[in-house]
Amino acid sequence: MKPWISRLGSLLLIFSSSQIAAEPSLWLATKGHQQLYLFGSIHLGTEDFYPLPAPFTEAYQQSQRLVIETNVSNISSQDQQVLSAASQLPAGKSLSDYISPQYMTLLAKRSKELGFSSHIFDNMQPWYVAVVLSQLQMQTLGYQPELGLDLHFIKQAAHSNTPVYELETFADQIEALSSLSSIQVPLLEQTLDDFDQVPDLFKQLVSHWNNGENNKLLNLLNDDPMFQQGAEQVLEKLLYQRNRNWMKQLTQLENTSFVVVGAMHLYGEQGLLESLKKLGYAIREVDPLTN
Repeated sequence: MKPWISRLGSLLLIFSSSQIAAEPSLWLATKGHQQLYLFGSIHLGTEDFYPLPAPFTEAYQQSQRLVIETNVSNISSQDQQVLSAASQLPAGKSLSDYISPQYMTLLAKRSKELGFSSHIFDNMQPWYVAVVLSQLQMQTLGYQPELGLDLHFIKQAAHSNTPVYELETFADQIEALSSLSSIQVPLLEQTLDDFDQVPDLFKQLVSHWNNGENNKLLNLLNDDPMFQQGAEQVLEKLLYQRNRNWMKQLTQLENTSFVVVGAMHLYGEQGLLESLKKLGYAIREVDPLTN
Protein backbone atom coordinates (compact mmCIF):
# COMPACT_ATOMS: atom_id res chain seq x y z
CA MET A 1 0.00 0.00 0.00
CA LYS A 2 1.30 3.43 -0.89
CA PRO A 3 1.59 5.84 2.06
CA TRP A 4 -1.81 7.46 2.21
CA ILE A 5 -0.47 10.64 3.73
CA SER A 6 1.15 11.43 0.39
CA ARG A 7 -2.29 11.76 -1.16
CA LEU A 8 -3.74 13.60 1.80
CA GLY A 9 -0.69 15.82 1.79
CA SER A 10 -1.49 16.72 -1.79
CA LEU A 11 -4.90 17.87 -0.63
CA LEU A 12 -3.57 19.88 2.28
CA LEU A 13 -0.74 21.55 0.41
CA ILE A 14 -2.70 22.02 -2.83
CA PHE A 15 -5.40 23.21 -0.19
CA SER A 16 -0.68 23.84 -0.88
CA SER A 17 11.50 21.45 -7.55
CA SER A 18 13.37 21.25 -10.36
CA GLN A 19 13.19 23.49 -13.42
CA ILE A 20 9.83 23.23 -15.16
CA ALA A 21 10.17 20.93 -18.18
CA ALA A 22 6.62 21.33 -19.50
CA GLU A 23 3.78 23.53 -18.25
CA PRO A 24 0.95 23.24 -15.71
CA SER A 25 -2.57 23.18 -17.12
CA LEU A 26 -4.78 26.20 -17.74
CA TRP A 27 -8.37 25.49 -18.75
CA LEU A 28 -11.02 27.65 -20.42
CA ALA A 29 -14.72 26.99 -19.82
CA THR A 30 -17.13 28.96 -22.02
CA LYS A 31 -20.91 29.21 -22.17
CA GLY A 32 -22.61 32.07 -23.96
CA HIS A 33 -20.79 35.27 -23.09
CA GLN A 34 -19.26 33.80 -19.93
CA GLN A 35 -15.63 32.68 -19.83
CA LEU A 36 -13.92 31.01 -16.89
CA TYR A 37 -10.17 30.48 -16.97
CA LEU A 38 -9.39 27.78 -14.39
CA PHE A 39 -5.90 27.32 -12.99
CA GLY A 40 -5.13 24.54 -10.50
CA SER A 41 -2.88 25.96 -7.81
CA ILE A 42 -0.25 24.59 -5.49
CA HIS A 43 -0.39 26.55 -2.24
CA LEU A 44 3.34 26.23 -1.52
CA GLY A 45 5.84 27.19 -4.20
CA THR A 46 9.43 27.88 -5.15
CA GLU A 47 11.14 30.43 -7.37
CA ASP A 48 11.19 27.77 -10.10
CA PHE A 49 7.44 28.23 -10.58
CA TYR A 50 8.07 31.67 -12.11
CA PRO A 51 7.73 33.31 -14.49
CA LEU A 52 4.51 31.66 -15.52
CA PRO A 53 3.91 31.02 -19.23
CA ALA A 54 2.74 34.09 -21.15
CA PRO A 55 -0.78 32.70 -21.89
CA PHE A 56 -1.41 32.46 -18.13
CA THR A 57 -0.55 36.11 -17.65
CA GLU A 58 -2.54 37.11 -20.72
CA ALA A 59 -5.61 35.19 -19.55
CA TYR A 60 -5.39 36.90 -16.16
CA GLN A 61 -5.05 40.33 -17.80
CA GLN A 62 -8.09 39.67 -20.00
CA SER A 63 -10.25 38.83 -16.97
CA GLN A 64 -12.60 41.21 -15.16
CA ARG A 65 -11.92 39.58 -11.81
CA LEU A 66 -9.68 37.16 -9.91
CA VAL A 67 -11.57 34.32 -8.24
CA ILE A 68 -9.86 32.53 -5.33
CA GLU A 69 -10.80 30.16 -2.53
CA THR A 70 -10.22 32.79 0.18
CA ASN A 71 -7.78 35.65 0.63
CA VAL A 72 -5.11 34.10 2.82
CA SER A 73 -3.14 37.36 2.77
CA ASN A 74 -5.84 39.08 4.80
CA ILE A 75 -6.46 37.01 7.94
CA SER A 76 -8.28 38.98 10.63
CA SER A 77 -8.05 38.61 14.40
CA GLN A 78 -11.51 37.03 14.29
CA ASP A 79 -10.21 34.49 11.76
CA GLN A 80 -7.33 33.71 14.11
CA GLN A 81 -9.83 33.07 16.88
CA VAL A 82 -11.77 30.68 14.63
CA LEU A 83 -8.56 28.80 13.85
CA SER A 84 -7.59 28.65 17.51
CA ALA A 85 -10.99 27.31 18.55
CA ALA A 86 -10.89 24.58 15.89
CA SER A 87 -7.25 23.57 16.27
CA GLN A 88 -6.72 23.65 20.03
CA LEU A 89 -7.52 20.81 22.41
CA PRO A 90 -10.15 21.22 25.16
CA ALA A 91 -8.95 22.70 28.42
CA GLY A 92 -7.12 20.15 30.53
CA LYS A 93 -6.25 17.94 27.55
CA SER A 94 -2.86 17.49 25.91
CA LEU A 95 -1.67 15.75 22.76
CA SER A 96 -0.29 12.87 24.82
CA ASP A 97 -3.89 12.01 25.81
CA TYR A 98 -4.54 11.08 22.16
CA ILE A 99 -1.18 9.82 20.88
CA SER A 100 0.74 6.82 22.23
CA PRO A 101 4.11 7.30 23.97
CA GLN A 102 5.77 5.69 20.94
CA TYR A 103 4.40 8.35 18.61
CA MET A 104 5.03 11.17 21.07
CA THR A 105 8.70 10.10 21.01
CA LEU A 106 8.63 9.99 17.22
CA LEU A 107 7.05 13.46 17.11
CA ALA A 108 9.88 14.77 19.30
CA LYS A 109 12.40 13.22 16.91
CA ARG A 110 10.75 14.65 13.77
CA SER A 111 10.41 18.07 15.38
CA LYS A 112 14.08 18.11 16.33
CA GLU A 113 14.99 17.26 12.73
CA LEU A 114 13.07 20.37 11.67
CA GLY A 115 14.81 22.49 14.27
CA PHE A 116 12.19 23.12 16.94
CA SER A 117 10.68 21.59 20.06
CA SER A 118 7.67 19.28 19.85
CA HIS A 119 6.22 21.13 22.85
CA ILE A 120 4.70 23.65 20.45
CA PHE A 121 2.18 20.90 19.61
CA ASP A 122 1.19 20.06 23.18
CA ASN A 123 -2.22 21.75 23.04
CA MET A 124 -3.04 21.16 19.35
CA GLN A 125 -5.60 18.78 17.90
CA PRO A 126 -3.84 15.81 16.25
CA TRP A 127 -5.24 16.70 12.79
CA TYR A 128 -3.78 20.18 13.06
CA VAL A 129 -0.42 18.85 14.22
CA ALA A 130 -0.35 16.73 11.03
CA VAL A 131 -1.13 19.78 8.87
CA VAL A 132 1.43 22.05 10.57
CA LEU A 133 4.13 19.36 10.62
CA SER A 134 3.66 18.71 6.89
CA GLN A 135 3.83 22.40 6.05
CA LEU A 136 6.92 22.96 8.20
CA GLN A 137 8.59 20.02 6.51
CA MET A 138 7.85 21.42 3.05
CA GLN A 139 9.18 24.83 4.06
CA THR A 140 12.49 23.32 5.14
CA LEU A 141 12.69 21.87 1.61
CA GLY A 142 12.27 25.31 0.07
CA TYR A 143 8.52 25.34 -0.62
CA GLN A 144 7.18 28.62 0.76
CA PRO A 145 3.58 29.87 1.20
CA GLU A 146 4.53 33.30 -0.13
CA LEU A 147 5.60 31.67 -3.40
CA GLY A 148 2.35 29.74 -3.84
CA LEU A 149 0.18 30.44 -6.88
CA ASP A 150 -2.69 31.85 -4.81
CA LEU A 151 -0.62 34.59 -3.25
CA HIS A 152 1.10 35.31 -6.56
CA PHE A 153 -2.19 36.24 -8.19
CA ILE A 154 -3.53 37.98 -5.07
CA LYS A 155 -0.49 40.24 -5.21
CA GLN A 156 -1.00 40.77 -8.94
CA ALA A 157 -4.61 41.77 -8.30
CA ALA A 158 -3.60 44.27 -5.62
CA HIS A 159 -1.05 45.81 -8.00
CA SER A 160 -3.48 46.07 -10.93
CA ASN A 161 -6.59 46.95 -8.85
CA THR A 162 -8.35 43.86 -10.17
CA PRO A 163 -11.45 42.90 -8.15
CA VAL A 164 -11.02 39.74 -6.07
CA TYR A 165 -13.95 37.38 -5.56
CA GLU A 166 -13.67 34.91 -2.67
CA LEU A 167 -15.53 31.60 -2.98
CA GLU A 168 -15.58 31.00 0.78
CA THR A 169 -14.54 32.55 4.05
CA PHE A 170 -11.51 31.61 6.12
CA ALA A 171 -13.92 30.11 8.66
CA ASP A 172 -15.38 27.92 5.91
CA GLN A 173 -11.92 26.59 5.10
CA ILE A 174 -11.14 25.83 8.73
CA GLU A 175 -14.48 24.07 9.12
CA ALA A 176 -13.66 21.89 6.10
CA LEU A 177 -10.18 21.09 7.41
CA SER A 178 -11.53 20.24 10.84
CA SER A 179 -13.34 17.30 9.22
CA LEU A 180 -9.94 15.63 9.48
CA SER A 181 -10.70 15.14 13.18
CA SER A 182 -12.57 11.95 12.27
CA ILE A 183 -9.29 10.33 11.18
CA GLN A 184 -6.90 12.53 13.11
CA VAL A 185 -4.99 9.93 15.13
CA PRO A 186 -4.13 7.62 12.19
CA LEU A 187 -3.48 10.74 10.10
CA LEU A 188 -0.85 12.04 12.52
CA GLU A 189 0.67 8.59 13.02
CA GLN A 190 1.00 8.10 9.26
CA THR A 191 2.46 11.60 8.88
CA LEU A 192 5.16 10.69 11.38
CA ASP A 193 5.77 7.24 9.89
CA ASP A 194 6.10 8.53 6.32
CA PHE A 195 8.10 11.63 7.22
CA ASP A 196 11.23 10.53 5.34
CA GLN A 197 9.29 9.55 2.22
CA VAL A 198 7.18 12.69 1.87
CA PRO A 199 9.84 14.92 0.24
CA ASP A 200 10.19 12.59 -2.74
CA LEU A 201 6.44 12.08 -2.95
CA PHE A 202 5.81 15.82 -2.89
CA LYS A 203 8.41 16.32 -5.63
CA GLN A 204 6.53 13.72 -7.65
CA LEU A 205 3.32 15.64 -7.04
CA VAL A 206 4.90 18.91 -8.16
CA SER A 207 6.38 17.20 -11.22
CA HIS A 208 2.94 15.94 -12.28
CA TRP A 209 1.53 19.44 -11.78
CA ASN A 210 4.40 21.10 -13.66
CA ASN A 211 4.03 18.73 -16.58
CA GLY A 212 0.26 18.98 -16.82
CA GLU A 213 -0.05 15.26 -15.96
CA ASN A 214 -3.46 15.70 -14.41
CA ASN A 215 -4.54 12.06 -14.41
CA LYS A 216 -1.39 11.10 -12.52
CA LEU A 217 -2.04 13.97 -10.10
CA LEU A 218 -5.53 12.68 -9.42
CA ASN A 219 -4.33 9.09 -9.11
CA LEU A 220 -2.04 10.04 -6.23
CA LEU A 221 -5.25 10.37 -4.26
CA ASN A 222 -7.62 7.94 -5.94
CA ASP A 223 -5.28 4.93 -5.91
CA ASP A 224 -5.10 4.86 -2.16
CA PRO A 225 -7.09 2.01 -0.56
CA MET A 226 -7.30 3.78 2.79
CA PHE A 227 -9.19 6.68 1.24
CA GLN A 228 -11.50 4.33 -0.59
CA GLN A 229 -12.31 2.46 2.61
CA GLY A 230 -12.02 4.83 5.50
CA ALA A 231 -12.07 8.52 4.69
CA GLU A 232 -14.75 9.15 2.07
CA GLN A 233 -16.43 11.54 4.49
CA VAL A 234 -13.23 13.58 4.62
CA LEU A 235 -13.07 13.86 0.83
CA GLU A 236 -16.73 14.86 0.84
CA LYS A 237 -15.98 17.76 3.19
CA LEU A 238 -12.58 18.79 1.79
CA LEU A 239 -13.39 18.51 -1.91
CA TYR A 240 -16.83 17.53 -3.11
CA GLN A 241 -19.07 19.66 -0.89
CA ARG A 242 -16.90 22.71 -1.47
CA ASN A 243 -16.92 22.09 -5.23
CA ARG A 244 -20.73 22.07 -5.23
CA ASN A 245 -20.83 25.30 -3.25
CA TRP A 246 -18.35 26.93 -5.60
CA MET A 247 -20.22 25.81 -8.70
CA LYS A 248 -23.28 27.78 -7.62
CA GLN A 249 -21.14 30.91 -7.55
CA LEU A 250 -18.95 30.31 -10.60
CA THR A 251 -21.92 29.85 -12.90
CA GLN A 252 -23.31 33.24 -11.86
CA LEU A 253 -20.19 35.27 -12.68
CA GLU A 254 -20.46 37.53 -15.72
CA ASN A 255 -17.97 38.06 -18.55
CA THR A 256 -14.43 36.69 -18.01
CA SER A 257 -12.98 35.45 -14.71
CA PHE A 258 -9.60 34.00 -13.79
CA VAL A 259 -10.17 31.23 -11.24
CA VAL A 260 -7.32 29.97 -9.03
CA VAL A 261 -8.17 27.03 -6.75
CA GLY A 262 -6.33 24.01 -5.41
CA ALA A 263 -5.55 21.68 -8.31
CA MET A 264 -7.37 18.70 -6.78
CA HIS A 265 -10.65 20.64 -7.06
CA LEU A 266 -10.50 20.62 -10.86
CA TYR A 267 -10.27 16.94 -11.70
CA GLY A 268 -12.31 13.79 -11.32
CA GLU A 269 -16.00 12.95 -11.65
CA GLN A 270 -16.98 15.54 -9.03
CA GLY A 271 -14.32 18.09 -10.05
CA LEU A 272 -15.13 21.56 -11.32
CA LEU A 273 -14.21 20.79 -14.94
CA GLU A 274 -16.55 17.81 -15.20
CA SER A 275 -19.30 19.67 -13.34
CA LEU A 276 -19.09 22.61 -15.74
CA LYS A 277 -19.11 20.25 -18.71
CA LYS A 278 -22.33 18.64 -17.45
CA LEU A 279 -23.93 22.10 -17.39
CA GLY A 280 -23.14 22.67 -21.05
CA TYR A 281 -19.85 24.56 -20.81
CA ALA A 282 -17.33 23.97 -23.57
CA ILE A 283 -14.04 22.97 -21.93
CA ARG A 284 -10.61 23.15 -23.53
CA GLU A 285 -7.05 23.27 -22.31
CA VAL A 286 -5.22 26.46 -23.23
CA ASP A 287 -2.09 25.67 -25.24
CA PRO A 288 0.83 27.25 -23.34
CA LEU A 289 2.62 27.91 -26.63
CA THR A 290 -0.14 29.32 -28.79
CA ASN A 291 -2.97 30.25 -26.39
